[in-house]
Amino acid sequence: MKTFFTKTVTIATMTASMSIASLTIAVPTMAASFTPFSFKTNVTASSIDDPTGNLLNDPTRDIRLNSIEYNRNTINNFELVNQAKILQNDTYRLEDGSLLGVLHSGRGPNTPNDNLLEEGPSKPNPTAQDIVDSLGNLNLNSILVIRENANKASIEVSFENPVDTFFFWERGGTAGGVVAGDSDLLVEALDDNNAVVASYKISRQNYTKADYNISTEVIPVLNNGPFNIGSLGIHLDGITTKTLRLTSVNNDGLLPGVPNDNGPDFKIVAAKAVSEPTTIVGMLITGLIIILKRQKTVAS
Repeated sequence: MKTFFTKTVTIATMTASMSIASLTIAVPTMAASFTPFSFKTNVTASSIDDPTGNLLNDPTRDIRLNSIEYNRNTINNFELVNQAKILQNDTYRLEDGSLLGVLHSGRGPNTPNDNLLEEGPSKPNPTAQDIVDSLGNLNLNSILVIRENANKASIEVSFENPVDTFFFWERGGTAGGVVAGDSDLLVEALDDNNAVVASYKISRQNYTKADYNISTEVIPVLNNGPFNIGSLGIHLDGITTKTLRLTSVNNDGLLPGVPNDNGPDFKIVAAKAVSEPTTIVGMLITGLIIILKRQKTVAS
């Protein structure tokens, strides 16, 4: 619950003479914040015979997210993206004159031939539904790709239920190298009126290795890899949301004095809140009931 409104609460009991005629509480909306954390990713993926020792799995095929471990908890029930909106998708031209946006839907080259689970499309200029199809599944080799050919990409992604915990994976450095993630991403939580209630800038150096590898194909723009994958979680403190705004800027590095976000290529899933935040009214009612019970005990 993000806002509280003025409410009159009256409590009456048959066993106590104490009564409260009116208890009025007004609490304004307050800004929230994100707290980052590291987590372990547990997956099912095809094995590979790699003499170099750099690859942890076949990076071209399906990679199923099984569970996540953090803070001594194991999560295997996830909220997936079920709606998307494209806010800005700056364009660039290919050598043949084709005009493309920096947003692409990408997947492993051999994921269509792998029946482990579904994946999204492989195409430039994705529609809102394409973005849902890329992110709204548990295939970690089905991602949203942002190229480094133009300035800005910004989208909104939504979940069916209110959530407060978000898990990000970023396509990072060369497989076997030290780099986990190599891009930055601004994350903003929105309330029901589309106002920003919390924001957090994910920095590339904060990712840790997720212990699997992917290659990515966007027909006909790119087919590259394999890459390390970095992971990072962020928890929304005190409130829940259904919608995040995800933005990267200066991806082509042409704006002086503006940080270069370097085209984040990412996957996101969320977890349901354990419980709705307790309202102050609810806490006061609970406290008053305890007082009344104590008075009854003393009187007896």
